[in-house]
Amino acid sequence: MLSSLQDRLRPVASELFKFVVVGGFCFVLDTVLANLFHFTLHLGPTTSKTLSTVIATGVSYVGNRLWSFAHRVDDDRGHGQDVTVYALINVVGLVITLIPVDVAHYALGETSKLAFNVSQVLGTLVATVFRFWAYRRWVFGADPDHAERAALV
Repeated sequence: MLSSLQDRLRPVASELFKFVVVGGFCFVLDTVLANLFHFTLHLGPTTSKTLSTVIATGVSYVGNRLWSFAHRVDDDRGHGQDVTVYALINVVGLVITLIPVDVAHYALGETSKLAFNVSQVLGTLVATVFRFWAYRRWVFGADPDHAERAALV
């Protein structure tokens, strides 16, 4: 029974590890860009976070498609559908991320670097959980066992 549970959790653990590595890189990229846009270029917090998230999302798509969920990608399928669904999921993720940023800045009047960074980290954490679940379900949802069997043929 324990072996069966381990066999079922191993692919999820591998995907999660790779997702965290890609996501960690993109988190750093997103955070650095958001700070650059907001505090150096003096763009608003919502604009800054939106631009940084769009850029990080593009990098994330490539990393997740080519590494984290590569075994789930059907090579015969065009990229159009998964890119569209990926983009829609990330729009929802962006909204989730922007809620604490906008609440801190506009509702609470917190405009410091610390407040901006804490609020974007909180939003990103919640959005990351949503994205992992949604990517596995709707973007890279192919049966990994099927993909491995197909690779052997």
